[in-house]
Amino acid sequence: MSIRLRLAVVFALASALLLAIGGWLFVSTLSNSLMSSIDSQLSVQASHGSSYLTSNPSIPTTPSGTNAPEYVVQVIDQANQIRGASAEAGQQPLLSPSLLSEARSHAILVTVMHNAESQRVLAQPYSGRSGWLVIAAVSLESFNTTISRVTNQLAVGCSLVVLLAAVGAYFLSRSALRPVERLRQEVANLSERRVPEVVGVPKTNDEIAALATTMNELLMRLRSSLERERGLIADASHELRTPFAVLRGELELAQRPGRSHDELVAAIAAAAEEAARLNRIADDLLLLSRGDQDELPMHFAVTNVHQLFTMISRHAEGRMQPRGISCKVEVPIDLYAKLDGDRVRQAIDNLVENALRYSPSGAEITLAARAHGEDLELEVADHGPGFPTDFLPYAFERFRRPDSSRSRIEGGAGLGLAIAKTIAGAHGGTATAVNRLEGGAIVRLVLPNAIVDAGADLLAEDLS
Repeated sequence: MSIRLRLAVVFALASALLLAIGGWLFVSTLSNSLMSSIDSQLSVQASHGSSYLTSNPSIPTTPSGTNAPEYVVQVIDQANQIRGASAEAGQQPLLSPSLLSEARSHAILVTVMHNAESQRVLAQPYSGRSGWLVIAAVSLESFNTTISRVTNQLAVGCSLVVLLAAVGAYFLSRSALRPVERLRQEVANLSERRVPEVVGVPKTNDEIAALATTMNELLMRLRSSLERERGLIADASHELRTPFAVLRGELELAQRPGRSHDELVAAIAAAAEEAARLNRIADDLLLLSRGDQDELPMHFAVTNVHQLFTMISRHAEGRMQPRGISCKVEVPIDLYAKLDGDRVRQAIDNLVENALRYSPSGAEITLAARAHGEDLELEVADHGPGFPTDFLPYAFERFRRPDSSRSRIEGGAGLGLAIAKTIAGAHGGTATAVNRLEGGAIVRLVLPNAIVDAGADLLAEDLS
C-alpha cells in the first residue's frame, strides 16, 4: 500500500473516530436536554393533579387550561383506584403495582412501554392525602423521532465529511510527495558509471528541499569516492606495470641462448627483487583495504615504547650508515602503552623510510614518543627539504608523492604515509604531517588512551 493511500486511510479512520465521538456527544447532550424539558413539563402537569378529582371516578374530566394535549394525568388512591384523570389517561393505572408502591415513598421518573408505545412517566405522592399518587405521562414518540432523525442526518453528514477528508488527504499527500517521486526518478536514472553533481532542489524551503540537499551531499561524496577509487586503480596499475615489465624483461633475457652463468644469476636476482616489490605492494594494498573495512587484525599488548623505538632504530641503521645518516631515539625509558607493537613498528618503519629517502647526507632522523595525558604521541622528524606546501593536505592519500616524478627508486609506491595513517586509525588515533621551521618535516601519530601504568598491568598479568 502506497504512502498516499495509507495516509488517506489513516486520515479517514481518524476523522471517522473524531466525528463519531463528536456526534455521540451531540446526540447525548440533545437527548438529555430534551428529556430534561419533558421531565420539567411532567412535574408541572403533576402539580395540577387536584384539578382532575371528581365525585365519580368513572367519568374522567379535563379541566380547562391545565392539560397539554400530549400529556395524560391520573390521580390514584391507596387502593390503586383512579380517582381522577385526563381524557386520554385510560381506566388502568399507567404504572405497575410495584412501581406504584415505590412512588408512595418518593417521586420516581421512569420510561415504560404502554400499548406498544414508549412513555415517560412521573409518579409522586399526592399532597394532602396519605397513600394517594398523582401520575403524569407523555408519549416519547416525538422525542424518539427527533433523536432518530438527528442521528441519521449526523451519520449521513459525517460519512460525507469522512469521504471528503479521505479524498482530500489522498490528493494533498500526492501533491506533497510529488517532489519525492521526482527525486526517486532522478536517482533511479543515475548511471552506474557516472554520478551527476546534483539533483533538482525544490524552492519550497521545506523538508523535501532538505532531503534533496542531503541527497546532493551524498551524491557528491559518492562522486568523490568513485573518483578516488578510479584514481587508486589507475595508480595501482601504474605501480604494478613497471615491476611486471622489468620482471618480464629479465626473464626474457634469461631465456636467450649464450647467456653466461653470472648473467643468469644477475637476471634471476633482478627478477626476484621485482617479485618482492610486487609482493610488498600487494601486501600494502591488502592492509589498506582491510583498514577501510575495519577488518585489520590487531593484537594489543602492554609495550615498552622505548624498547620498541630502539629496535626500530637498530633495524634502520643498515640503511642509514651508507649515507652517513644517524638516528636518535627520544623516548622515556619507563613509557608503557597498550598497542599492537608489530603494527606500530610497521608504521614507524614506513615513516623512517620516507624520512631516509629525502634526508641529505650527514643529517639526523629523530624518533620521539611522549605521553600527553592518557594519549601516546609518536613522532618521526627529519632535516630534509620538508613537504611541499601544496602536498601537505594530500600527504596521507594513497599513491601520493611529493616529487613530480614517478621513479621507483626516488618516489617509492606512495603508500607509506597512507599505511601509517591506517594503522593509527586502527588504534583509534590520527596522523598529521607538518614542516619544521628550521627545515625538515615531522609526521606525528596520536594514539588515544594508550598510556598505561606498567606496574599495575604487569602485576595483573602475573596474577592471571
